[in-house]
Amino acid sequence: MVGSKVDLTYGYDHLGETVDILKQLADGSHPFCGRVSAAKAPIVIVGSEALQRHDGAAVMGLVQQIANNARAGVEDPSWAVLNVLHRVASQVAALDLGYRAGVAEVREANPSVVWLLGADAGAITREDLPKDCFVIYQGHHGDAGAAMADVVLPGAAYTEKQGTYVNTEGRAQQTFPAITPPGEAREDWKIIRAISEVLGEKLPYDKIGEVRGRMAQVAPNLTRYGNVESANYFDLAAKMASGLKARLSEAPLVASQQNLEDFYLTDSISRASPTMARCVTAVKEQRAKPYLKS
Repeated sequence: MVGSKVDLTYGYDHLGETVDILKQLADGSHPFCGRVSAAKAPIVIVGSEALQRHDGAAVMGLVQQIANNARAGVEDPSWAVLNVLHRVASQVAALDLGYRAGVAEVREANPSVVWLLGADAGAITREDLPKDCFVIYQGHHGDAGAAMADVVLPGAAYTEKQGTYVNTEGRAQQTFPAITPPGEAREDWKIIRAISEVLGEKLPYDKIGEVRGRMAQVAPNLTRYGNVESANYFDLAAKMASGLKARLSEAPLVASQQNLEDFYLTDSISRASPTMARCVTAVKEQRAKPYLKS
């Protein structure tokens, strides 16, 4: 947490790993709460990994209470106190389009066909699916998703297509191709459009403008490029959080990535990059220096 008037940076070593401190920050009993209430421009940031725990709803409820308490001293009503930091590129845009978070429903459905659209995080494995499940992978760089697929449909990377993305702050952005997709790779929407015709359920999109026209109907903010969409549900979310019945686990709040080299390999493009591989090697070599062991 940071503030423009009061330094609210509170390091990992201070907060420790227990969820008790999170509860104390929410109910106002922690000594640090005084500094939070004195801040003129506080920011509360929660990583999406903390919300992916089985008690993620309870964690978010407490974080919302903390943010609501911190908001008491904020003069600017448009100031975004509560912020969620996502780890997956354009995950926010996927949620705006109606994708549902988590993969529990996929496992429970025992599907006969699974279509992995650029899914390389290993959230779903072959062991999670029925033995006769047919897996289709659409994407690039041949990462974890392609390794478990029966059929691979080569898509274009972000440098090879005109596409829409949403950055960390919720700003819709578009890209233009810098190079031509290699081999038989195609833009993702064109692949889906072609498959729909083969299946006899032809989608009515022949140009990217038509695809974006449909996007404007589903999630208009995705076509307002360069604008940040302000959230207007803070008070409602805080009210809902106060009545939440979910229980907080006693499991420590520990980030899965704590070593520098892990941050160089967090997506399929980075994992396939010789430059990122050299960064990892350099970090490991640096740690092996004698003066760091003394």
